[in-house]
Amino acid sequence: MSSKYISKEDILIFLASMGVELSKNTKMPMEDLTKRLGNALDASQQFDQLLGTKTVDPAEFPKWPGGDILKASHRNNIQESFTGTGATSQRKKGPLSAKEDTFRELRQSILAISHCCDEGTKDIYYMDGDEKWAIFVRILRVYKIKNDVPLFLFVYRQLVANPSSPMETQMQSFPAESRATIKVSELERRILLRLFEKNAKRLPPTYSIADGTDGAIASFVLPLCPIGMLGLGKLTANPGCEVCGKKTTSRCMQCLSVVYCGKECQTADWKTHKSTCRSLKGGSWHKIKVNSPGAQLPYSFILSRLDPTQGGGKDTVSDGTPPPDIHEGKVFLAKFQLSLSSNAIPGHMLIYDRTRSFQLFWLRKSDPDLFDEGVYMMRDKLKFYRWVRRTGDYEFDLCLDRAPAADPVW
Repeated sequence: MSSKYISKEDILIFLASMGVELSKNTKMPMEDLTKRLGNALDASQQFDQLLGTKTVDPAEFPKWPGGDILKASHRNNIQESFTGTGATSQRKKGPLSAKEDTFRELRQSILAISHCCDEGTKDIYYMDGDEKWAIFVRILRVYKIKNDVPLFLFVYRQLVANPSSPMETQMQSFPAESRATIKVSELERRILLRLFEKNAKRLPPTYSIADGTDGAIASFVLPLCPIGMLGLGKLTANPGCEVCGKKTTSRCMQCLSVVYCGKECQTADWKTHKSTCRSLKGGSWHKIKVNSPGAQLPYSFILSRLDPTQGGGKDTVSDGTPPPDIHEGKVFLAKFQLSLSSNAIPGHMLIYDRTRSFQLFWLRKSDPDLFDEGVYMMRDKLKFYRWVRRTGDYEFDLCLDRAPAADPVW
């Protein structure tokens, strides 16, 4: 089996560790899952915001001017910054780590590159606990790109121990004044190789480096950060069949909230869909009109706990264009929330979905009676979760009298 092969189960586990939660029962083709994995790795590097080009020539950027590279490489979101739960909040466990922690482990492995740069160490070996295999990385240069983010240019090569050439012997073939060894799990090794290979293909076709390491491949990497809400929304979007993503031909007749390509997928999804279906059945739907934050509340500012605090900047809340409909007409849960400083008669509610693919305001003046009914249902919680369906740029159908079986944690 190729060292770069990642099973469907492991892709789903790794994506979930990044916050990209897809159904474990999904029949999505491996090709589509693999594409999502690549897109998730790009989102974690904030590739589109920081580089955004198909071909990357590091020489077009200035060299790192000096200073603490490790500090510049720390990329957290708001929640991690306030709670101290970033990538370095726990010791790296390497081969002993659970698969569900692979993304945090991966972030630590990339941070190790910046630490080595600060220490003057150029060679890194990402290695298993038994020294049966390793990924050799030689750091060549560090460049400064947009927002003072470092870009690490390096060459890498896979090493596999055998009786005639144990790992230590192979390591000695790359002489260096100092070297670092980072222990990693099997799944992390495969993700590292996928990341390095993906970025290697972005270097110019004629790009070559004479560094004395035969068989090594040139690549680069950016520091990794948690994926923001907008990115998670794009990565979890599924406009097709709830199970396999194919073109839909039928809808659940009990609640009309989910669509399928056929009876086989509908039957397979029933165990997962059952609680949602029962909570929606027989509900009353109402049309509501909403507004973007800047339309009626020009001085509003919305932060998500998952927004990145460095690098490519925050996810755009409103730039005058309607937010994308990632749900493609499907029913989904939305959170309705009053301001903590609301008056006795509040004038608006904030509405958003789990991934914050949109953040909009429902104004009381658009439908006072329905709005007040919603406020009454909230009681002193100042929030509730309800099923909605997008019907226009700024219009939704709202099922006000049916709450989910249990409130989610977002």
